[in-house]
Amino acid sequence: MGLIEFLKNKLIGRESYEISGKTFEEFLQSDTAYSKFHLTEIALFTAVDLIARTLAKCEFVTVENHKEVQKAEYYLWNYAPNKHQTKTEFIIEAVAKLILQNELLIFETSDGQLLCADNFARTERAVLEDTFSNIYARGMTFQYTLRSSDVIYLRYNNSSIKQLLAEMCAAYSELMQDAVERYNKETGHKVVLELGTTMNGDKDFNEQLNQWMATHVRKFFSEKNAVLPLYKGFKYTEPTTDAKNKAVSEVNDLKQLKAEALGTVGNALHIPPAVISGEASMLSDATESFIGSAVDPIAQMFSQAISEKRYGEKEFIRGNYLMVDTTYARHIDAISGAVNLDKAIACGVLNPYKAQRYCHQLPCEESWAKEYYITKNYQSSELALKGGEE
Repeated sequence: MGLIEFLKNKLIGRESYEISGKTFEEFLQSDTAYSKFHLTEIALFTAVDLIARTLAKCEFVTVENHKEVQKAEYYLWNYAPNKHQTKTEFIIEAVAKLILQNELLIFETSDGQLLCADNFARTERAVLEDTFSNIYARGMTFQYTLRSSDVIYLRYNNSSIKQLLAEMCAAYSELMQDAVERYNKETGHKVVLELGTTMNGDKDFNEQLNQWMATHVRKFFSEKNAVLPLYKGFKYTEPTTDAKNKAVSEVNDLKQLKAEALGTVGNALHIPPAVISGEASMLSDATESFIGSAVDPIAQMFSQAISEKRYGEKEFIRGNYLMVDTTYARHIDAISGAVNLDKAIACGVLNPYKAQRYCHQLPCEESWAKEYYITKNYQSSELALKGGEE
């Protein structure tokens, strides 16, 4: 059983399960983890967790009459979707299901809670709405049938992930296993034991030799300080090798395999190599590419599906909808980013209230902080043609 099946078993049939770093630790401690090196699956888990946690940082903005509001719907998507999970736990679970299982079903219970379905049956129809039945979540099966207009159903539709698991996981696992075996072979102890010819004639020789190997030689190799007794006729030598250099080479091979697996999975999920590998030298520019290519499309999927199912066309036309603001995925520091923030406020892109929120500060509630400002450097084309300023 690989990491993907391990994660699916955790997600299906459980009341709740947060995918976190502890999930990987639990997998490593399981009996099946050491049967093979599921390097590609581990890389996939790393990539999915990175996308999920980045999306969880984003704000789900609720809009009424074309103005941002913070009411019950805002609280539901940004703080407590249900009684058991925070917004972060809920979004991480939702994104993991969407990518790993290629589909996600979010439904609302009779008391207004949002839950991610662990399992369900979908009936597709050509003209009428699809229906969802036998919905299982948090250890409970909901007996009623829901229409597609009653739920939020998303499909990831990424065939590259399935192809990776089918073709590359086995290849990388075999290469990793071979590299480890070569490493163990080169760094292990090699001994040449010469025996006197007279000892071969002893009928109890084999038994005595095995006992000597089991008691003395094993301890000699495993203990930090040990003495190896040699009987008359025994000659012990260790062949000279370049094991140290070969060991370094094998370790480099293991690192290279890991980097290749991370890069391949990252490409499939549109994550730049610098982000998934954590290369600090190129992280700033790569982060922008990561958010634009990997996070924004999923954020748009959530925005469109939520607005369609929980608001509808008529409400959208009136200016009522939900949008996921991925600006919050970036870490914006008020001090180091002061120049850019000043420019954004001066040209009317942000007001002080919004700028403080982007910096994760408590925003000023004064009326002036919520107003938009435009400096005289920015003027309309009409004024520019007239010449001068008003």
